[in-house]
Amino acid sequence: MKYRKKNYPTNILSFQLNFFIKKNINILGDLVICKNIIEKESLKYNKKLESRWAHMVIHGMLHLIGYDHKNNEEQKKMEKIENKIMLSLNYEKPYL
Repeated sequence: MKYRKKNYPTNILSFQLNFFIKKNINILGDLVICKNIIEKESLKYNKKLESRWAHMVIHGMLHLIGYDHKNNEEQKKMEKIENKIMLSLNYEKPYL
């Protein structure tokens, strides 16, 4: 099945909602995570499974609040934030 003109599985998809519900609780959106790919990537990148999960949730949440990696500048900015958050949670940097 194609999504965003891509016909291959991915580790995480982020779907922004950006609307308020009762009592002004802001829902950012939904994250759809592929467990099998996360497990394979943790082995491929030699990362602990918990760390890989944490990284993917952080990555997806950054997408929900407007970050992207469509070009080099955006990618470097997003990776720097991911590294900072991961370190603050006592995980290794996902990017060098």
